[in-house]
Amino acid sequence: MDLGLLLQVAVVVGVLAALWVLPDWGRHRDRARRAARRLHVVEPEPPRPAGPPIERIAADARRIRGQIRSAPPGFPVARMRGWVAAYDEVLVAACTALQLEQRLDSLTPGPERELERERVERMLVRAGVLVPWAS
Repeated sequence: MDLGLLLQVAVVVGVLAALWVLPDWGRHRDRARRAARRLHVVEPEPPRPAGPPIERIAADARRIRGQIRSAPPGFPVARMRGWVAAYDEVLVAACTALQLEQRLDSLTPGPERELERERVERMLVRAGVLVPWAS
């Protein structure tokens, strides 16, 4: 075979391959990355966090905490209990995200749960998620 003809065939095949790959470049790139990870050619992908970002959890905690703190006298008890329950859920989510120990989700409402809430708040203040109460 003539070298010039072989070169022309290689160019045509290369152009056709490029035209075949380019429209789905992202998918082909992802396949190649997965294959490279399975073959341990590149480092594995870092694990993704399971829950919401800690920034969103912290913002929710500060917002709900402020609502609880600024509730006027005579505020409906049912609504306050709902806010406290939501606040406890956010505190549990923050502890889960930061891998801190908490028992809020296992305690029933009462003095023990309130003490645990205060302990968790102090841990989250030290972690920088919550700001200390202004006196």
